[in-house]
Amino acid sequence: MTLNFTDDDVVLLEKLRLERFRSFFSDSLPFCFLHLNSKNTLAIHCSEPWLVDQLLSEVEHLGWYAWVIVGAQRVSICYAQEEIYRTKAQRSPKRSQHSQHTSANPS
Repeated sequence: MTLNFTDDDVVLLEKLRLERFRSFFSDSLPFCFLHLNSKNTLAIHCSEPWLVDQLLSEVEHLGWYAWVIVGAQRVSICYAQEEIYRTKAQRSPKRSQHSQHTSANPS
């Protein structure tokens, strides 16, 4: 049995993955625009400088969750249409920090 996805199915799956990712960073990502481009980079566009600061302080977790939930290979943080920071998404946070972050965001 094979699965055949329509274009609408693929768009819906991407939307749901991005919403799930957003839920782990509820202090900052609801105010940002997320886009997974064709090069598999998750671009996070921030409207305020404090959002960039917040995301940079959580960059290890951001990269890990982007890889696990979204399937991104890279994460790019942008402000005012300029890329501020880019990193590989497959970084695994330290074990103790990972469990603390997960318990703080159980959804």
